[in-house]
Amino acid sequence: MEEQDYKQDKDSSYRVTADELRQFIERFERLEMEKKDIADHQKEVMAEAKGRGYDTKVMRKLIALRKRDKDDIAEEEAVMEMYKEALGMV
Repeated sequence: MEEQDYKQDKDSSYRVTADELRQFIERFERLEMEKKDIADHQKEVMAEAKGRGYDTKVMRKLIALRKRDKDDIAEEEAVMEMYKEALGMV
């Protein structure tokens, strides 16, 4: 009888774990689909901007810059300026 109780408990915990695992996987898959949908919307925005004459390469650079810390940007720009001067590009 003890062995049967153990087996039932084991089976019960397995089902709960399997259900929980399935829920995690399904949630992750839904997020993947949402991420794909968002990426598709972003492509549409860039296509629309390009159609209106905007340079999407520059827009992407601006978007990346807006994500960065202002101090990091200033430091990078200072180094860039120094390198340009060293190469006679200024």
